[in-house]
Amino acid sequence: MANPETVRIIERLVEVFLKDEARIGVWSTGERIAVALVVDRPELVKEVWGTMLEAVERLGPEWFDAALQVQRNRGTG
Repeated sequence: MANPETVRIIERLVEVFLKDEARIGVWSTGERIAVALVVDRPELVKEVWGTMLEAVERLGPEWFDAALQVQRNRGTG
């Protein structure tokens, strides 16, 4: 089960990103990866990290689980 606080953080980041994509440039690598995975935009991952699998590894299990929950809640996963 995903950490509810982490889910809320990622939900807020996704909302901000969808309103203003340029804001992603000031976020941490983990935040950028989480949002890129939720909105299914692999090119955003490649800008800051590497392969998708490396990005998932970088994200770690807590943030990965939360990002997956956010994506599923949005009906895009």
